[in-house]
Amino acid sequence: MSPLTRRRLLWGGLAVAVLGVALVVALTATVPTARWRAQVVMLKVRGRLPEISWGELLPMLHPSSPVYLEPLVENPNPYAVIRNPYREPSDVAAGAEQFRTSCGTCHGGGGHGTGRGPDLATRTFRQGASDWAIYRTVAHGMPGTAMPGQDVPDRESWQLVAFVRSLQAEAADTAGAAAPVVVDFRPVDPAELEQPPRADWLTYSGQYAAHRHSPLGQITPANASRLGAAWMLQLPGTITDPIETSPLVIDGIMFLTVPPQQVLAIDLRTHRTRWTWQRRLPDDLAVCCNLVNRGLAVRDRTLYVGTLDAHLVALDGRTGEVLWDVEVAEHAQGYSITGAPLVVGDMVITGIAGGEFGIRGFIDAYDAATGDRRWRFYTVPAPGDPGGETWTADTWQTGGAPTWLTGAYDPALGLLYWGVGNPGPNYTGDTRPGDNLYSNSVVALEAATGRLRWHFQFTPHDEHDWDAVQVPVLADIAVVGGAARPVLIWANRNAFYYVLDRATGELLTVRPFARQTWADSLDVRGRPWTRADARPSRTGTLVWPSVSGATNWWSPSYSPATGLLYVPILERPGIYFAGEAVHEPGMPFTGSASQGVLGEPFYAAVRALRAATGALAWEYRFPLRTDRSTIGGVLSTASGVVFAGDRNIFYALDARTGRELWSFDTGGLILAGPVTYLVDGRQFVSVAAGKTLIGFAVGGVE
Repeated sequence: MSPLTRRRLLWGGLAVAVLGVALVVALTATVPTARWRAQVVMLKVRGRLPEISWGELLPMLHPSSPVYLEPLVENPNPYAVIRNPYREPSDVAAGAEQFRTSCGTCHGGGGHGTGRGPDLATRTFRQGASDWAIYRTVAHGMPGTAMPGQDVPDRESWQLVAFVRSLQAEAADTAGAAAPVVVDFRPVDPAELEQPPRADWLTYSGQYAAHRHSPLGQITPANASRLGAAWMLQLPGTITDPIETSPLVIDGIMFLTVPPQQVLAIDLRTHRTRWTWQRRLPDDLAVCCNLVNRGLAVRDRTLYVGTLDAHLVALDGRTGEVLWDVEVAEHAQGYSITGAPLVVGDMVITGIAGGEFGIRGFIDAYDAATGDRRWRFYTVPAPGDPGGETWTADTWQTGGAPTWLTGAYDPALGLLYWGVGNPGPNYTGDTRPGDNLYSNSVVALEAATGRLRWHFQFTPHDEHDWDAVQVPVLADIAVVGGAARPVLIWANRNAFYYVLDRATGELLTVRPFARQTWADSLDVRGRPWTRADARPSRTGTLVWPSVSGATNWWSPSYSPATGLLYVPILERPGIYFAGEAVHEPGMPFTGSASQGVLGEPFYAAVRALRAATGALAWEYRFPLRTDRSTIGGVLSTASGVVFAGDRNIFYALDARTGRELWSFDTGGLILAGPVTYLVDGRQFVSVAAGKTLIGFAVGGVE
């Protein structure tokens, strides 16, 4: 028995003793880093981490370990959240040398196979191709095959992982050079986005007004019980990060994004992938919340996609070939793009993510044909700019205020509406006194110039990470007994519902739509009277809502037929901690952390709110849970059906009453918003669930 094996067995034997210490830490510790370690231990105790042995887990929990496990608290899937800490070129080189010594006999010195073992550059890995899946394969081998585990130190195991991943990247580059398959579809005029979608789905929220509502009517409350899966498509590769995309559909061709950075073109008549574009991402990405991308924009026959390394890329929609590629910001500084762009006229609008890394947020407009930047609006104003007085000293340089979800547009007013996220650092506001504009706001910009017309701040001086990046919904409704007027309706992450005049930003209506304990009241301008005892603290402060919010980025839907806004909501408190925050480019800049109340049940739901007032019309509660909060977006149709997903179940609800009409167990987590469209005259509803894309229709398979 080797010394390494003996050490691993010793770790297992000490697990019970260390577990006792960890439980004490969970009950008594006041340091957030100790708390999350205790939470990870409790996940293991409850059987939630079967793919990590005690011998592997405990060394990784040690403060000196380079492996970062805190994301397991929110997503106890090691294949999705554990990243290789050794990814530098020197590590790849060291892994290549180790591979030649330990693995070359079967797989060849370069990993391309010898006959005894497969080519690892092109092989589909049966046990998964994520960092943790390959690490487990290296450490434990493959039972029932000739491949043994490698009895080497952890660092050398991770370096082997780095080498194998480098083979995959090279293979992807080679595959990308193959001759593309050409697909044909009609050119899309941006003017089409001014109306509700009909046969196709042409932008992230369905139309400029962001109703996520369709006039299609084949699926009704009377026949929804007959819905069935008409087709299912297993998405390519080993996908461990959440799929949060809302596909585009044009002339029977579906375009969607898949983690970590792919675009697929799928023929919805044959359900075959026609072309794939894949981007090779750098190793030094700084992303807070999984490798996600929420979708695309289209103009003419060109697709536009933002990337995790903060580029905006234009693709030929017929072939997937790159037309232009511009760097929006430096990814090494913490910038990334996760939201779908928005086409307005001859421009492409994009926001930016990275609010957890001390970036300075902005919204950009680019020439759709050339990629030249037209304008930039900074969501953290510099000294001397309007709003600059709400920051002190140089705090504006790391002020956060990201813009990571897609906005809305009013062609009549020429105004673009975009939500702005949290200030930095997230949970410690003492270092940034003031309102911290334009964080936690909606900004109304002149689309032609990027000039600010008005803003409304929902949560001044936010210390709870309540990003105001919900989708702005535009409607023409009567408010407080008056005539119909153009308004912006917004169920905010802070648990309040707002109705604003979208020409001026005047507050018309505000009221809570979910439980909140952070504000005693709001004044006539919507400014909250915050409670001092709701601030984050060293020992932790219990506040409703949780950091996930009363709602979050999950898309709502507005039906003009019912006058209701259908909102995915989460009723759950959070514990908020305060700490120190020191900015280092590309590193987290949060000033501590937050967590849920472990073991306490909470629920998610769809709430139908009366658009003019925010009053509750009905609620459909999903089953209680005590662990992770997962919910997708909402879609409504003119025939009176609302679609929504929670965990692995996809639901159809009656739009007027909330009565459940139908449900379907998809077998995978639903974190995306559904879309609906016609193919050869038949209405389908599609949603991504886990690794599978599903199309539903009345009668199912025909």
